[in-house]
Amino acid sequence: MRKLTDFWRSEFIKGRISRREFLGRMSAAGVTAAAAGSVLLSAERAIAQTPKKGGRLVLGWYSHSAKDTLNPNRLTTSLDFQRAFQTMGSLVRYDNDLSVQPDLATEWEASDDAQTWKFKIRQGVEFHNGKTLTTDDVIYSINRHRGEESDSIIKAWLEPITEIKKDGDDVIVITLNGPNGDLPFYFGDMHACIIPDGFTDFNNCIGTGPYKIKSFEPGVGMVAERFGNYYRDDIAHVDEVESFGIGDNAARINALISGDVHFVTRVDPKLVDLVNGAPGVTMASAPGSRHITFPMMSDAPPFDNNDLRLAIKYMAERQSMVDSVLKGYGAVGNDTPIGKLDKYYCADIPQREFDPDKAKFHLKKAGMEGATVTLHTSEAAGGPPAPDLALHLSESAKKVGFNIEVQREPADGYWSAVWMKRPFHMSNWMPRPTADLRFSLVHLSDAKWNESHNGTPELDALIIQARGMVDGPERKQAYCDIQKMIHDTGGSVIPVFTSWLDARAENLNGWSAHPVGEGDGFRIHETAWLP
Repeated sequence: MRKLTDFWRSEFIKGRISRREFLGRMSAAGVTAAAAGSVLLSAERAIAQTPKKGGRLVLGWYSHSAKDTLNPNRLTTSLDFQRAFQTMGSLVRYDNDLSVQPDLATEWEASDDAQTWKFKIRQGVEFHNGKTLTTDDVIYSINRHRGEESDSIIKAWLEPITEIKKDGDDVIVITLNGPNGDLPFYFGDMHACIIPDGFTDFNNCIGTGPYKIKSFEPGVGMVAERFGNYYRDDIAHVDEVESFGIGDNAARINALISGDVHFVTRVDPKLVDLVNGAPGVTMASAPGSRHITFPMMSDAPPFDNNDLRLAIKYMAERQSMVDSVLKGYGAVGNDTPIGKLDKYYCADIPQREFDPDKAKFHLKKAGMEGATVTLHTSEAAGGPPAPDLALHLSESAKKVGFNIEVQREPADGYWSAVWMKRPFHMSNWMPRPTADLRFSLVHLSDAKWNESHNGTPELDALIIQARGMVDGPERKQAYCDIQKMIHDTGGSVIPVFTSWLDARAENLNGWSAHPVGEGDGFRIHETAWLP
């Protein structure tokens, strides 16, 4: 009886029999109406949880610009990141627990000294143009980030590579100039996506991802269609994905409520209650370690004076920022990129608080009492809360007799015209799955994204040393020492960590919280499905 019931339940779930026929089969088998109803309910719930194929998923991101790109070397915004993962694959991917899982590499192993790594490349994978993925494609993609002529944002990460070579048809061997126990994590980053050998036409990007470009116009939008020969059939359920930016926060929320889009990112915390009270939509928030920063150019006056940088750090009323600006959706920061959720968080560093006396002390040492500086901000630099956080810091500065004039910049073009170009501005950083990636991306002296132009040979050496260590007390202490150096002499105020405040249509299924980034870790196109 149980086997027969399970069989007809399976047939109903597969759509091979109707509801009426299912109940008739149950009756003929001698199953009571109550029992049949219970089995039917469980089957209907299973159907509701089973992804359906088809439809167009429409994503309303928080910004876009004419600088939008699919060039892995130059990806800058989270919209770039999400589109990269639509169209291209990476050797590994990050799971929800921030472990690395296979993607285009099926397995990997390191030598005992962690200086030589072997990656086995998945066979039978196709690019969108029909070309079969080979080790030559992987080597070309990695080598684009290396060398003096490279313009890659992750150039500093991969600089320790001394050689990449093939070992047979399906294995690449990477040799490093020093040990690195975290190397596989590097290849899950969106900048490390794989493209065909010799490929350069990124407005018509060719990858191995679940979607291929149908149309792409930077600053306008992108439409991608499901790639029929994608090597997996358990993800990427919709037929098409349309993505574009809606820079105005109210317009973005209205587009969701009106049904013009299925998913939006970076909801203004002030509008959370509006979203939760509107019919047909709901919040899709998730805890995260994205941190908002206030970089101060440490290589040029007046911010080359560490006393001025310390003074401004003591002006930040951090808990108030979390409570009044983020509406509780976040956590206090301590001027390092490692938050309390990270296993390498250094609890030995005292939490920096708003301290008018210390702020005045350091202002006097810097000769900046009563001075004025300009802080450039934009929603692009951290979503809708960014300008409010800038104003909050400005108001706090007035309490110690210091003037921070806030200049709001348009989101369009912020990353090319303001970021890393203005002496005092704002930025934000997605959480990376390892402490080394967070340090190497921003805090190495020669890092492409060293947004405060800060760094010392001592700090560089410590970051590189910690990278080669295995997990354990010595590595934890090294990372604690790194955080202390950044805390004491770093070029950025890092006052808060924020939650991901996305919102979705209630009928959008499949979304789940991912700590690595908004939009389900930039992979909402893989998980979401429509009724």
